[in-house]
Amino acid sequence: MDTEKIKSIMKMFEESQISKMDLTDGDLHITLEKDIEAKQIITPTDVKTPSEHNEETIQETGTPIKSPIVGTYYQSSGAGKEPYVKVGDMIQEGDTICIIEAMKVMNEIKATVSGKVLSIEVQDGQTVEYDQILMMIG
Repeated sequence: MDTEKIKSIMKMFEESQISKMDLTDGDLHITLEKDIEAKQIITPTDVKTPSEHNEETIQETGTPIKSPIVGTYYQSSGAGKEPYVKVGDMIQEGDTICIIEAMKVMNEIKATVSGKVLSIEVQDGQTVEYDQILMMIG
């Protein structure tokens, strides 16, 4: 890997919202970390009723599907196309559930379990970190 590519990766990392990144290319291994100041913005949609808390508790009992890589989450294969999965869909292990773009490569992410999509924890176009929960399956 050349130094310009490394500088480019470092710049993209610094400008992103991710706090840690591990990259391996052959014998080269790079780990980048930074402190991100946690900010919480409370909007009216963040206030939950007791029934919403119960729904979240039910959703948390499912099996999480986590991101295997750092990148940008996409719910469909292109603009205007149907999402791979929606809340309430039944999926089978091995089904494509989303795409994560990493370094201009579109990576199809496959379901690691079968079941019903209980929740999708990320938004289309959102940067995701390694091991971040993408969705819950029950």
